[in-house]
Amino acid sequence: MTSDSFATPDPVPDVVENKRADALRENEERYRTLFDLAPVAVYSCDVSGVIRDYNNRAAELWGRKPELGDTDERFCGSFKLYRPDGSFMPHEQCPMGDVLTGKVPGMHDAEVHIERPDGSRIIVIVNIAPLKDDRGEIIGAINCFYDVTERKKADEALRESVTERIRAEKALRENEVQLRLANEKLESIVQKRTASLRHLSAKLMRSQDDEHRRIARNLHDSLGQYLTSIKLNLELLRCSDSPNEVLSAALESVERSIAETRTLSCLLHPPLLDEVGFSSAARWYTDEFAKRSGIKAKLDLPEGVDRLPELVRIALFRILQESLTNVHRHSGSSAVEISLKASEHQAVFTVRDFGRGMPAELIQGSQTNGDHFGVGLSGMRERVNDLGGNFEIQSGGDGTAITVSIPLASPTSEAANSTGRNRLRSQGHASDGAAVA
Repeated sequence: MTSDSFATPDPVPDVVENKRADALRENEERYRTLFDLAPVAVYSCDVSGVIRDYNNRAAELWGRKPELGDTDERFCGSFKLYRPDGSFMPHEQCPMGDVLTGKVPGMHDAEVHIERPDGSRIIVIVNIAPLKDDRGEIIGAINCFYDVTERKKADEALRESVTERIRAEKALRENEVQLRLANEKLESIVQKRTASLRHLSAKLMRSQDDEHRRIARNLHDSLGQYLTSIKLNLELLRCSDSPNEVLSAALESVERSIAETRTLSCLLHPPLLDEVGFSSAARWYTDEFAKRSGIKAKLDLPEGVDRLPELVRIALFRILQESLTNVHRHSGSSAVEISLKASEHQAVFTVRDFGRGMPAELIQGSQTNGDHFGVGLSGMRERVNDLGGNFEIQSGGDGTAITVSIPLASPTSEAANSTGRNRLRSQGHASDGAAVA
């Protein structure tokens, strides 16, 4: 045997093996680095559920790192799982077990809600695939999951925004419909109101003409006759043998002329209303009405009523005149009650009779169209409306009550002072002459 038989073995195979091991470690480190830097959470377990590997993202999403040798079941017990509908999912129902036992071939894009140990919740999309050996037997599983919490919140916010926009658009359409209907209704009311005012204006002019004609006739038939009689008596006095009798007749005619002039003046505008106020004028007028009509009149007025604004006093007096005229002409009542209640902000005037009442259709008609009534009630309603007040008629088998509410010291009434003065005075001429029965 030669000395070559005992030569040292060739070291080349060891060098190759070392290089192969170094390359393997380098690849493993590269894999580990890539594995830990992956944005998707990944972990694997064996067929018994023991966690074998996981990356940093998995630990972040779990909220803690598993201990060495933790099984999937024991580790997952540190947090809770919920289904997308919010119901609790026991860990024994986790789809990982079905994959390890081969009941299901895998899980794709399943949504699971995780409640971490600190109480916070995240939403993850889970994909599970089995790991198999060369014989095709399951030796474990790999689980990939990624956080979609923010995306879900954004999707939910977007859905809510769309829903809110749809709701707002629907509400806008409904509001537009309501606005259109309200506008049509308002236009209809304005048209009816305008037509009513036109009819009332025409009636007022006709009534004024009739009133002027009546006053002219009264002046001719009464005051004119008295003045003619005075003239004849004065002519007779010039050549009369018994001047005392002629003079007495002339004086009597003068007295009647004065009385008739005062009556006409009071009918047109009672001087007491300006001189001593509403209270005295109303009492004088009510007493005269009771004497002439035979209807018992009860008047209840508070103290301080004469401090009411001028337009309010005039309107209330004209309403008193017209109401008592209607009581005498239409109600058949033997008594009437008049009351006024005044506060700092409102005056409420009521005239109530105990007669036959008014038909309901006429009352309803007076609220929409002045044609159903003469100038009287329509004129009263217009006076009250011009002062920003409310005019109400209540009537039945036990009589009729007219209630007028007028605001005091308000912007509405102040505006009415400048816009309604002429109308109130012009309307007054239409009803004053026939006020005393």
